[in-house]
Amino acid sequence: MWGIVLLSLLCISPSNVQGALQLASVFNSHMVLQRAPQKAVIWGTATVEGDKVTAHVVATGVNIAPVVTTVSHGVWKLKLQPVSSPGPFTINVTSSEGHVTLTDVLFGDVWLCSGQSNMYFQMSQVMNNTAELQTAHSFPNIRFARVANVESATPRLNTSFSTPWSGPQNTAALRSFSAVCWLFAEYLYPHINHPIGLIESSWGGTIIEAWSSPEALHTCSSGKKRAANDHSALWNGMITPLLGTTLYGALWYQGESNAGHASAYSCQIKAMISDWRSTFNNRSLGETPADFPFGYVQLAGNAKGTAVGSFPDERWAQTAGYGYSPNPTLPKTFMAVAMDLPDYSSPYGTIHPRYKQDVSQRLMLGALNVAYGHSDVVFQGPFPSKFQLDTAHHTLNIEYDNGRTPLEIRNNTGFEVCCSAASATACNDTRDHWVAAPITVHDASHVTVSTSGCGTNKITGLRYEWRTSPCDYKRCAVYGAQSDLPAPPYITHTLPQ
Repeated sequence: MWGIVLLSLLCISPSNVQGALQLASVFNSHMVLQRAPQKAVIWGTATVEGDKVTAHVVATGVNIAPVVTTVSHGVWKLKLQPVSSPGPFTINVTSSEGHVTLTDVLFGDVWLCSGQSNMYFQMSQVMNNTAELQTAHSFPNIRFARVANVESATPRLNTSFSTPWSGPQNTAALRSFSAVCWLFAEYLYPHINHPIGLIESSWGGTIIEAWSSPEALHTCSSGKKRAANDHSALWNGMITPLLGTTLYGALWYQGESNAGHASAYSCQIKAMISDWRSTFNNRSLGETPADFPFGYVQLAGNAKGTAVGSFPDERWAQTAGYGYSPNPTLPKTFMAVAMDLPDYSSPYGTIHPRYKQDVSQRLMLGALNVAYGHSDVVFQGPFPSKFQLDTAHHTLNIEYDNGRTPLEIRNNTGFEVCCSAASATACNDTRDHWVAAPITVHDASHVTVSTSGCGTNKITGLRYEWRTSPCDYKRCAVYGAQSDLPAPPYITHTLPQ
């Protein structure tokens, strides 16, 4: 049945085609396919049932054996031989019905970039975009493609590309490509020194439900539909057509449109990541790892002001309630903290900060550690590891990273404590109240805050930078002194007494 559906829905590559033999639209000249040890999967359609389809990767001085498969229900699908050399290669696909030729194909690592408007945010819109576009020309082995925006009520294995596979010399295409996606690859490239392929599939203003399969949605069913692009519309139209692709990893920047529904998001992000991993693994015939690396961006600051708003809860939900990544619920993930990167004067609205360079740099550090195994690369800011209340002196001492991480303190604000009745055992947000707890002293790995704002009330909780826009650009309170990475937002409703 799947083969029959694929035959009827598969989109055809319009270039370099002769006869009825066709490649799926994700395959074009100038693309990057996944390098060894994984095998790149390619697929397409043909009309002669049982016909042999041969794919041969060729280059001068390189001997790679061809691969043969059989047409079944009008569909063919195969794994190429693993390729370690970057190329460029030519790929010839032939059958009795014709041939397809792809030229200038590189083999490297393929990353999928998805989400809403801050992933969609273009290279032409970032800070210093003229210089950034010029710098990009120095990276011809980074190639990119962009999926056209398509909503669908049912799964579609066809798609079209608003930008077919291109290199940075195509300045017009690069100008409209995702800045976070491109800059991540540009910063990563010197560390891995092999080609990188980027597939952008993003759409502004969309919610996580739209990018999730029905199975993932069922895991976290809320029983109601919240938006027109809800219930798998973009999963059907913009992810399903890519599922056979052999990927190395994925990047995700989304959550603004789910703010206000944090309790649901905490489940939804876990379900979506798990489902993407298992489905890509299955459809790529096991070549995309079932635990492929997944990086994401925690929400940046928005409008200037002191309102708590819905972003802090959403940021916490993005980590599935742990405050950091990877964690037991979100294994092999990595997160770029962005709350300290607001852009109050952004001409695209404060919800769209132009500081994508910082976001991409922080994502790159996470990828080096989590995705590429560089365990010496620090990719997380300081995180609380121990608390000690001193009720006699009205202070709370916070230890970071078990005392291992030197801290840099950039201001004395950002902490708050929860004031509760003497009988309380935990902070209750609806009954109790939060008060500012300014930093009074700090040393290499500890911060001490004042709890005197609670008076005689019991101190039951602590939160840090719990505002939609907690600080100006890179001016939150706590950073790693050596890494320059911010401590992420934090909350606990219980403290040791």
